[in-house]
Amino acid sequence: MSTITRNIRVEPRPVCLLCGSPGRPAHTGLKDRLFGAAGEWDLHRCRNRDCGLYWLNPMPLAEDIAAAYERYYTHDWRTEDDVNSRGRWEKFLRRLHQIVLDLTSITEARRAALDLYLHDFRPGRVLDVGCGQGRQLLRLKAMGWEVEGQEIDPDAGAHHLEDSDIRVYQAPLEDLRLPEGRYDAIVMNHVIEHAVDPPALLRECRRLLKQDGQLVVVTPNAGSLGHRLFGAHWRPLEPPRHLFLFSDRNLPHLARKAGFLNAEVWTSAANATGFVIESWNLLWHGYHRVGAAPSAIPRLVGFGFQIVASLAIKIWRNSGEEVVLRAWK
Repeated sequence: MSTITRNIRVEPRPVCLLCGSPGRPAHTGLKDRLFGAAGEWDLHRCRNRDCGLYWLNPMPLAEDIAAAYERYYTHDWRTEDDVNSRGRWEKFLRRLHQIVLDLTSITEARRAALDLYLHDFRPGRVLDVGCGQGRQLLRLKAMGWEVEGQEIDPDAGAHHLEDSDIRVYQAPLEDLRLPEGRYDAIVMNHVIEHAVDPPALLRECRRLLKQDGQLVVVTPNAGSLGHRLFGAHWRPLEPPRHLFLFSDRNLPHLARKAGFLNAEVWTSAANATGFVIESWNLLWHGYHRVGAAPSAIPRLVGFGFQIVASLAIKIWRNSGEEVVLRAWK
């Protein structure tokens, strides 16, 4: 895997963004084994047990972080069918996998995750913050929502939707100065961990929501079973793009800090398969090719872990690979 040689300047971040407690090293000397950004990175964890936030220390400067996204997967705007068109063996395994999942509650959990947990709500106007490739915009539109997207990266695939009737804003959300109370819902799927100032981003989301509007945030769960098993090889660490890693313990604090007084948090094992396949490759091969079809062993490991994780979460409710925040204005 080639390396992006452009340097990323950093600044020290000795204390927790949420509670102000000092941090201590959790993982050190991390490298970008997904997209080849330069540098080594240390991930610290808040010493406050009631918080437990993880963050990069030192942290990339906001004006340099774009260098870490030069080869990011969101630049590929092909459809799922294009990306996943494989041979007969691949299609057979995918079909067999789906048949087994259909016999459990996993399929229902996956469907809720794909719908970004908006399936039980009457459609209105929704904003997808950090919409990336734009696939979520298309799904939400098919569900009856009036969709708009926001994306900072000018190379992200969602900008190819500009020729349709879907509007995609290209600027930081805080700089757009959109009208207050514009949206019935705002969704952020694996975005908040990339934000330089998560509380400020959520405060702007709250301003843009209508009264009783809802915010849905999905992000990797730092307290997950996968993180405990794979440690520094857990795929969602993703230095240096993931600046913060949250859990069900500290996401409510983030919501309150942003002004949301009515919120709920839970973890989900819906997407455990992909997380573990990629973590397995990082552990055994030292790298993972994003978008490549997994070989037989990682696929079997991921499939087995999906079953285990879906059973474990019924007993250990905070063990899911993702944590979900739903908050109301």
